[in-house]
Amino acid sequence: MPYINSTKFGEIIIDGKKYYQVLIIGNEVEERQVNQLETLFGTTHEIGEWEKERLLESNPEIILIGTGQSGVMKVKKELVDYLKQRQIEVISATTSEIIQIYDQKIKEGRKVNALIHTTC
Repeated sequence: MPYINSTKFGEIIIDGKKYYQVLIIGNEVEERQVNQLETLFGTTHEIGEWEKERLLESNPEIILIGTGQSGVMKVKKELVDYLKQRQIEVISATTSEIIQIYDQKIKEGRKVNALIHTTC
């Protein structure tokens, strides 16, 4: 599983590599499609339909959502309900809190996917 080294406003370091905003799907780390999010929503504070589908890949037990350094990104109730209907635990918190939770859940051997927003 990827190891999250650190985060600060606008970046996250995973396995020694710097990213802006990421999806972690199993052992894969990928940048969020920021331009597409901004075109569709005018912000990166939303979760795209393609991201929701991507988060479901590899049958996670838990999906973690880092809502930014100050927690500005809001997670819609419809998304939480949708994931819960699929028997997937959803945890959203500030990015620094989510990183700690991610580390804990991985150590417990849980199957975790994550979306991590690194600004606001």
